[in-house]
Amino acid sequence: MKRIILSLLISFYAFSFSNAQPWSLYQTGVPYSLFAVDFLNANTGVAVGQGGTIIQTLDGGEEWTLRSQTINIWLNDVSYTPVGVFAVGMGGVIMRSVDNGATWQVSRAFSHEDHTLRGVAYNPYDNTVHAVGYAGSYYVLSHPYTNGTWVQRFDIPYTMHSIAFAPNAHINERGIIAGTDGKVWRSTNGGSSWTPRNTNRYDYMNDVVFLNDDEAMICGNNGTILRSTNWGGTWSVNLQFLTIEHLRSIDMFSDGFNTKVTICGDHGKIMTSNDNGFTFIDQLNGEGRHMYGVSLLSITDGITVGEIGSATSGAMYVTSANGIVGISNISSEIPGSFTLEQNYPNPFNPVTNIKFSLPVSEQVKLSVFDMTGREVKTLVNTKLNAGSYEYQFDAFGLSSGVYIYKLVSNSFSQTKKMTLIK
Repeated sequence: MKRIILSLLISFYAFSFSNAQPWSLYQTGVPYSLFAVDFLNANTGVAVGQGGTIIQTLDGGEEWTLRSQTINIWLNDVSYTPVGVFAVGMGGVIMRSVDNGATWQVSRAFSHEDHTLRGVAYNPYDNTVHAVGYAGSYYVLSHPYTNGTWVQRFDIPYTMHSIAFAPNAHINERGIIAGTDGKVWRSTNGGSSWTPRNTNRYDYMNDVVFLNDDEAMICGNNGTILRSTNWGGTWSVNLQFLTIEHLRSIDMFSDGFNTKVTICGDHGKIMTSNDNGFTFIDQLNGEGRHMYGVSLLSITDGITVGEIGSATSGAMYVTSANGIVGISNISSEIPGSFTLEQNYPNPFNPVTNIKFSLPVSEQVKLSVFDMTGREVKTLVNTKLNAGSYEYQFDAFGLSSGVYIYKLVSNSFSQTKKMTLIK
């Protein structure tokens, strides 16, 4: 097998300034677009795409090895499950690995071009694997521990793009399918049946993820970001409207204290949320290629994959600062008290610096509000160690005027004013 060496000299940007690029481009070494990526843990992951390409990493993305290619088949999604790794794609093809992506076998052969599959997920309720796709294509692998067989279902006669089950679906039996033209379905009986739900959108719903057992999010065409707090029963639209680009993939990671959500899409769009998916930071600009898949390895580390470019290699962007862009740890000496200092320079245009200190490790949130009290920017929303920090705030896109910035932790809250003059 060809060994693909990516020169991933990953710089740790977790304490970089906001004018630094939080996502770094690396060439995959394969002359095909990549459509999906998933990780078993912080080290082991797989990316799949055009030409039936499957590449694997064992060191968190520093090196990738070509594991499989079937030139005439495109693979659209990949997922690690307790019963193996599954990649699904063109013509209903399903590939399976039982050694974390090192070797692959055909689990379901090509049947018909109309059976092309777009999403795959493990259902912990009954230990089955579900694959969904075009024109009602829906297959379930029962008895996966003994290889089993893929059984076709016919209960949803529409194109489905993504499927997900709640973290504790083995108890609460919850699942969600996102599909074409704003269509969404949910299950409350372990996937035995699916009920259509209204989204009030007509855009393609491209990917769905559970943040926890109750909350779920969907990304879709024309900048659509939807959120549900009742496991898919009702959906609300994110009103931030950061983009009109088609959004292709969404992923989350929680460490018990923080929940990161990252979305990627067309023309290099990558956005990350530090506040459980309510507001997003635009993180990548100037990339013309579409990004199709995202996987978060940790609170700080993530990988997106996308289409081939002039370098005849599928795009891959790597970050070790997932959403914590702009913050710098300026002193490891433990301060004696909480402080929030006056920004400098002040007035400013359009960049200013905000310093604050923490005597203990705490969850902190640093936000900017306009004079009506409306929150316009979330700068930091994460757990930080004791120390002194500086955030370089870029007010690009905001109008001239007086703004309030506020630092909140479990035991401290303070606000100050700053003036933007353009």
